Amino acid sequence: MRGMTGQATRDPRLERTQATVVAAVRRLLRSEGPEAVTFGRVSRETGVSRTTLYRHWAGPSELLADVWAQVVPPNAVAHSPDLRADLVELFLGVRDVVESATMRRSLPALLAASQDDPVIAGLHAAFVRDRRQPIIDRLDAARRSGDLAPDADPDLLVDLLSGPIFYRQLLRHEHTPDERVVALVDAALRLARP
Repeated sequence: MRGMTGQATRDPRLERTQATVVAAVRRLLRSEGPEAVTFGRVSRETGVSRTTLYRHWAGPSELLADVWAQVVPPNAVAHSPDLRADLVELFLGVRDVVESATMRRSLPALLAASQDDPVIAGLHAAFVRDRRQPIIDRLDAARRSGDLAPDADPDLLVDLLSGPIFYRQLLRHEHTPDERVVALVDAALRLARP
């Protein structure tokens, strides 16, 4: 967070302010979605003045980007000898993130906002890149080790595995049960095995 991190000695008041603001934005994201994150609303919710908010973030989009990066956990992709188990575990986790209250409220609005707001567009691009690349790396390693066919396309496999989870949540508003995630992994692996 601009102005709040990277200091040699941190001011405890700034840390408390940061924690208060982040907690309020998380609550707003979970309960109302990103459109509720305005400096006026955050100021009313926290008692932190707009001037202080502007001192640390250029605008609500930058504040939202900072908090969003903290809300969405990093992709932890296992590299065990069992590719299928690694993918099932991974995509159960993806499903849990996609179906979380914060994502259900925030993701559609963030996708829409990314069309017009360069800060949100950058947040969206970084989110997609940072979530996909570790999966692509895992699938590429499986291809090199012979667990997948030499011509298997890791990027396409990520689309095949993640697309239905996002589709079911964003368009159908349906939970993806564990057995459906397992079925997705099995179907993708049938297409990609040697």
